[in-house]
Amino acid sequence: MNLFHSKLTKRYVITVLVVIVFILTLIYLVTVNVMNTSVRSQMEYRDELLAKSLGNQIESLFQNIIDNTRQISPIVDNGNRSTYQHEIETIISRDSLYLFFEVYKRKNQLLRIPDVQLSDPDQVDAILKRLSWSKTSYISNLIELPDGRKTIAIAYPTLNEQGDFTGAIITYLNLNVLSDQLQKFSIGSKGMNAIIDRNGTIIAHTSNQFIGSSIENNEVGRNLAKERYGIWNGQIFNEKMVVSYRPLLLGNISLIVGEPIKQALTPASSVTKLLIQGFVSVFVIALVLAVFSASRVVRPVMSLIKQVQEYREGRRERFKPLQTRDEIEDLSLVLSEMATELREKERSMFYILESIPYCVITTDQDGKIRTFNKGAEELMLINRSEVLGRNILKLPIKHDVQESVLLKTLREGKAFEEVETQIVDEQKQVHDVRIYASLFKGEQDDHIGSLLVIRDVSDLKKLEEYLRQSDRLASLGQLTAGIAHEIKNPLSIIQVAAETIRLQLDDSSEEREIIEELTDDILISSERMNKLLTDFLKLTKGKDKEKDNEAVLIDLISIVDELLNLLRKKFNDQNVKVTRDYPANPSLVLGDKHRLTQMLLNVLLNSLHAMKSGGTISINLKDDLDFWQLSVSDTGEGIPEETLKWIFNPFYSTKPEGTGLGLSIVREIVIQHGGKIWAESVIHLGTTIHFQLPKGE
Repeated sequence: MNLFHSKLTKRYVITVLVVIVFILTLIYLVTVNVMNTSVRSQMEYRDELLAKSLGNQIESLFQNIIDNTRQISPIVDNGNRSTYQHEIETIISRDSLYLFFEVYKRKNQLLRIPDVQLSDPDQVDAILKRLSWSKTSYISNLIELPDGRKTIAIAYPTLNEQGDFTGAIITYLNLNVLSDQLQKFSIGSKGMNAIIDRNGTIIAHTSNQFIGSSIENNEVGRNLAKERYGIWNGQIFNEKMVVSYRPLLLGNISLIVGEPIKQALTPASSVTKLLIQGFVSVFVIALVLAVFSASRVVRPVMSLIKQVQEYREGRRERFKPLQTRDEIEDLSLVLSEMATELREKERSMFYILESIPYCVITTDQDGKIRTFNKGAEELMLINRSEVLGRNILKLPIKHDVQESVLLKTLREGKAFEEVETQIVDEQKQVHDVRIYASLFKGEQDDHIGSLLVIRDVSDLKKLEEYLRQSDRLASLGQLTAGIAHEIKNPLSIIQVAAETIRLQLDDSSEEREIIEELTDDILISSERMNKLLTDFLKLTKGKDKEKDNEAVLIDLISIVDELLNLLRKKFNDQNVKVTRDYPANPSLVLGDKHRLTQMLLNVLLNSLHAMKSGGTISINLKDDLDFWQLSVSDTGEGIPEETLKWIFNPFYSTKPEGTGLGLSIVREIVIQHGGKIWAESVIHLGTTIHFQLPKGE
């Protein structure tokens, strides 16, 4: 068998690979999950830390712009135009973040450096109005210039000595420069920083294209509108990001710091790729090792399988132990021992079958003969080599029995305990036989074969006929004994009458001699007849010495078993179940086996007659000190209490067709053996006959 075609190899390798794939997949998922969780945690921590740091810098930047504006305010209120114009130009030239400055006296513009045109004067009016009552710095929302540029205004009021509002200085910032500064603090090449105004509009962004767009409908924008801060994970600025957002304390503006998840997971992707490469290498190595290990395990197993197949086909009688120094070697040793034991059991079974005096035949499920023992050869005078492998219907068994027993057993799966038929052997001798058929069942309770036991009962049939004849003779003897007993009574009367006649005769009577002569004849004849009847009664009661000399030790159990076997078919025909309760040791009595058999047979036949619709016969034998007590119980109709005491009397019977001699004979046999007999009965529950016989020594 090819190693790679072996089911065991495939199962072993597949199992190993499935386990390895499962473990590697589990490790991969756990590693990736832990790594992603760690990366996300680091992202959130990094974004939050950067948001705090950048927020402080943005606040410092705006505070510096406010401070520069505040420095110009006194000069505008008290100095001449050239002075604060020079100061403003110096500030603009020094920092490109400043787009231009405006100076207002009340609502009148005094100066704009450099001079540009605003598209909406109302925006300036709103700023001036706020400064007039707040009298402190103010940062506006996003403003769009006529040339399309976007900016924000940082305004600071000018106040007189009394603190009254006299004007304002408004600084406009270059948002592109502010965005470039945010870009310097972005995380990685795709990191994002953004500043939004109080309306959710983006003032500055690391990508200038987002300046002027709004996030007021985004969850981050809604939270910032409520001056909340936190970490958020989701889609924003056209990309999935993790962002940290927080409102700035200066100017009602907010800061957003974020990083794309894809960028953050780039290092993890490299690790993941490395893991996959490593796992593929491990899988290939595991596959090679699994095949190698399977070869080490499967080769000896395949060798064992080959030996088993050869053993099953009869080409091998014992197993060759394998030298693997592991459990497979132990298995080969166990198989070798099992094969040896199986061979021994087969030999033992063969000798057992050969020693059985009955014909024993086994067949397969198709009816082909597989075993044919010596008893079968002797019964049919056929050599087993002639019938092995042939169909059992070819055996010389009566045809109708073949149809009713063998075919039903083989085809219908029916078992038969006892069927009587005849077999004609090769010498044309006819044998009366009884066939017992049963089935072999497999593990799935399916029919795999049949067993037939055929018993030659020719001698037994003769014995049964003898028992029936003996029973009839015994009944006739009892009848004769009864008649003899009844004759003795009138004979006694005749004798008394004759003696009375002699006493009444007168001495002077002329006929005295004649009467005395006649009465003497009557007395002598009646005495002779009385003696003959007495001797006959003694003979029928078994009191002659010849009978006493025939007593031998007999096992009651063997007598019971033999009778039950003889009556087996009758039990089955009447649907009667028999239960037995015997002691382990032989139960010996001293007596006549024939008469004891007759005793038990009469009782069992009475029980069967009482259970025509079926029932149970229970036989119990127990040790009662110096006696054996044998009880035979049936589940018949029972005997009324008023008639129970008469059942052992001769000629008394509860059956219309009975002679009344059966139980009287039984009682006589028990008495002859020195025992006792009595009966118990309950109407509709059954009757029990008890025997008490002395133990034999």
